[in-house]
Amino acid sequence: MLNEKLLAILSHPVDGAVSMVSNGADGSHLVNTWNSYITVTDADKLLIPAAGYQKTEKNLAAQNELTLSIASREVEGYRGKGTGFIVKGTTRFLTSGQEFDHMKEKFSWIRAVLEVTVTSAKKML
Repeated sequence: MLNEKLLAILSHPVDGAVSMVSNGADGSHLVNTWNSYITVTDADKLLIPAAGYQKTEKNLAAQNELTLSIASREVEGYRGKGTGFIVKGTTRFLTSGQEFDHMKEKFSWIRAVLEVTVTSAKKML
């Protein structure tokens, strides 16, 4: 089960940036999304709409590990407001199926869904 604070960040109505880092032959590659775009499944997987992400997809095809920085200034942390997590997970890109269809209804502009199976989530703030 995902940490309660991490779920609070992902569901918070004030949007925050989520940074995602993949690694490829030419080094690290960084992309961003918004916390409100991420859907958490019943199986505690993160579904992220992907319009672009071609380089991310190429990197993940070779090395299937993604690191995410997910934070909010609005959610209570260790010393007051503000908390964040470094999340690691394995991935796959979905281009069909029930989860893809669900995300496509919410985000008509997507070409795929980046599914992240969380392997660790470390609270940083």
